[in-house]
Amino acid sequence: MTTPLSSPPLCSDLHDTEAPGGEDRARPAAELAALQRAADAGEAAAAWVRELAGRQSEEEHAGLLERAAEAIVRASGREVVPGSDGLLAEELRYTLAADVVLGASHTTGTRPGLHPGERMPLITVCAIAAALPSCVLGDLAAELTALAAELTTATEAGRLATASGDARVLPVRKPRTLGHEHGDPLDRLAYRRVAESAAESFEIALHYQGGRGEKACAEALHNALAAAGGGIAAAALLRVADDPALGLDLEQWEHLHRIAAELDLRVVEDLGGANGDGAADPARPRPA
Repeated sequence: MTTPLSSPPLCSDLHDTEAPGGEDRARPAAELAALQRAADAGEAAAAWVRELAGRQSEEEHAGLLERAAEAIVRASGREVVPGSDGLLAEELRYTLAADVVLGASHTTGTRPGLHPGERMPLITVCAIAAALPSCVLGDLAAELTALAAELTTATEAGRLATASGDARVLPVRKPRTLGHEHGDPLDRLAYRRVAESAAESFEIALHYQGGRGEKACAEALHNALAAAGGGIAAAALLRVADDPALGLDLEQWEHLHRIAAELDLRVVEDLGGANGDGAADPARPRPA
């Protein structure tokens, strides 16, 4: 292939190239932007792979992953040479092969320490990086932009699997209900609000039912549960969203918080500290 550039073909390196006839030709802005996106995506992917390398207990596995990270940087940067034959150097093709997930198993007898869900993104990241140089043979700007986006998506999937795997090794926390006696002040604040809303609904319903008989109590209890249900569900959703074992990304976390706010905004505010620190009881509303 054409001799690789000494540095990634970004910005000033590609503003002008020499055409065969000796005429200057400006590199299209779209191609420059695509080259930059590919390089950025490669750097981000390599950073994740280096994190995997840093987690290894076997030096051989760590070394192979480090070399894979460097190969990703090269394949997404200075190996993407407009006007070249689009072929990736053999050493890089070998380094980015799918058996990167096997590490140095032939010498160590073990495989790299990877969390469930990390292997597929790792293979995908390496495969996409290895394909980037071939984009120079087609519509460079469009193809490189598309593959760079897929490389970013694969990296994000890998990071999500890493976060989930890291969370799974944390000590298991015993689930607690809203208003548990050992909860923090904000937890108790939210519980008092839900309890007072339920009590108010119960008293009002019981009053209008005449305050006597099984039917009156059942109706009052129904109203109390309806009043408390939204707040309890909102608190449960917040607990799920904040559980690190799920490894939720920001969009998923925000989605659960939005649903919780729709169920009971005041409880969400209580648990978030927007209504005080929980040191004092909120004023209890009185039934009319």
